[in-house]
Amino acid sequence: MNLADSELVLTMLEENGYQRTENPDEAGIILVNTCIVREHAQERAITNISQFQKYKDANPDVRIGVIGCMASHTGDMVAERLPFLDWVLGPDTYRSMPGLLNTLSDRKGPVVLTEGPSDELYEELAPARRDGVNAWVVITRGCNNFCTYCVVPYARGRERYRKAEAILREIEDAVAQGFPQVTLLGQNVNSWHDDGQDFGWLLEQAARVDGVKRLRFITSHPKDLSSKLLDVLGSGSPVCPELHLPMQAGSDRILKRMGRGYTNAHYRCLVEAARKIPDLYLSTDIIVGFPGETDEDYQATEALVRWADYDDAFVYRYSERPGTAASKLEDDVPNQVKIERLTKLGKIVRESGRKKREAQIGRELEVLIETPSAKDPSEYMGRTPAGHVVVVPGPVSPGQIVPVRINELRGFTLRGTVRG
Repeated sequence: MNLADSELVLTMLEENGYQRTENPDEAGIILVNTCIVREHAQERAITNISQFQKYKDANPDVRIGVIGCMASHTGDMVAERLPFLDWVLGPDTYRSMPGLLNTLSDRKGPVVLTEGPSDELYEELAPARRDGVNAWVVITRGCNNFCTYCVVPYARGRERYRKAEAILREIEDAVAQGFPQVTLLGQNVNSWHDDGQDFGWLLEQAARVDGVKRLRFITSHPKDLSSKLLDVLGSGSPVCPELHLPMQAGSDRILKRMGRGYTNAHYRCLVEAARKIPDLYLSTDIIVGFPGETDEDYQATEALVRWADYDDAFVYRYSERPGTAASKLEDDVPNQVKIERLTKLGKIVRESGRKKREAQIGRELEVLIETPSAKDPSEYMGRTPAGHVVVVPGPVSPGQIVPVRINELRGFTLRGTVRG
């Protein structure tokens, strides 16, 4: 979502005569987009932003701002810790930026704007997309779930949904701009609805847009995952068989404390249904060490992880987020225990992910080429429809979809050769 928001902000800046530069020494404006889902992300952001003060010291006319969730939820703290900033702007306040560009900097501290219109969708703004193969298309903003550990509803507000007509028009525009892949985006995409239609219907309509080669979406909430959506997900090209389904915990007691709205049994039923989709790539999010998590609770999570046989997972240690319901609970799981549980789950997921990738060896798969390889510019990185990363030798070009025979697995990366 931050990537998509950055594209909106770039549009506003470009409409005001500014041009992008990758060199901060040349910049008149430096903006840092931030996330506060985890405490580590927030502290890392503070450290990274501090490094830009040298540009302000060298040239007082340089304008530096912080945008995104950290600006929204902890704007006053950011202003206090980073007084050299000019602006601290939350995700729904970006329309104020053009007016601020011509406002003299107040060296008493930055302008702090944390709250914007509750119905803000930036509907008429066309994202200033960079070169690449993927176009982010936002379909919802905000979240209504209020999971007890999560700060997103406080930082990004309640859910609001774009109209289907506007979404489909943006997909058409992205294809016309040369983007072969579209990713539908939201804090909870499968809660989207418009005039009696649900997300499964929208995905089906998006798949019919002429020229779309690959269609993906993130992120789904298990309590809103419908059988209709799974049917569309398994319908074949251009809909990619990839599902990110955050599990968070396997213990019903912990799931209830998290406010997730489903049980272990419900989640297993969803996975069983999803696994009927050929070549499904299934990933998840997991939190270990949530307040009150016992060894028995953890064992339920580990058992579910082993059973689900994920292709990939993002495993996190619980960290308290100020203002959330869980922040009122005692963070009583020792950090060392959290690390041990995280390490063990990570090992289980790496093993299942490796087996899933090894199963691709010998197959011929369609790979969408994305970029030159970071390690060897004569090679290129791409992805299968399911989302497995593949490296192939050139010559190929980003945006091409080429048939590739998968030959081997190095680390977590498949390698193959392009078929004639």
